[in-house]
Amino acid sequence: MATPEYQKIAVIGASGYVGGPIADEARARGHQVTGIRRSATSGANEVAADIFDTDRLSEILEGHDVVIHAFNPGRGSTAPDIFDVFVAGHRSIIAATLAAGVKRLLCVGGAGSLITRSGLPLLESDEWPAQFDIYKPSILATRELFYLLKETPQDLDWVYLSPSNMLTDQPARGSYRVGSDHMLYDADGISHISVTDYAKAMIDELEQPRHHRARFTVGY
Repeated sequence: MATPEYQKIAVIGASGYVGGPIADEARARGHQVTGIRRSATSGANEVAADIFDTDRLSEILEGHDVVIHAFNPGRGSTAPDIFDVFVAGHRSIIAATLAAGVKRLLCVGGAGSLITRSGLPLLESDEWPAQFDIYKPSILATRELFYLLKETPQDLDWVYLSPSNMLTDQPARGSYRVGSDHMLYDADGISHISVTDYAKAMIDELEQPRHHRARFTVGY
């Protein structure tokens, strides 16, 4: 059952691979969405913002019921400073959310710290493909967000939503399973979920909050 009133939501990174579907899902359900992106288009309810300008970002976030953090400075980027840029963005978004007085922060997380079948986190397990080592700084930066959230004041009701190992463009199934700290696998032993179903899970959590100051994961 959805919340009785539609909510005003700010989606940071609304033009991204994950943020775009999240914003679309929220709008499709009738929520008022402010899409925050590097450069706004002519679309309604879009705002261009420098994520690292914390004061300005806080002004934009004021009056929203929920902030969704889908900021990604470069999906698949191998830039040498990508870890520092990513973490600086996390810190600015958290600080701006707190300054704006928004109490609910939903964050796009990563799978790197999920526990695999071996009992080890993905990044330390044999399920981690060595050819992806070049992307580890970005993945470590996403993991760092989880740790930063744990240090926030208790009145910030945050959620860190980890996808399965593979976040794909496959057609949506319209359903998913929920876990906590352990990676989910399907009947064939594959850990995956479509970005569309991931977006559905995020807005389901927004409408029916079940996790508070916690991480959870979704998969097939």
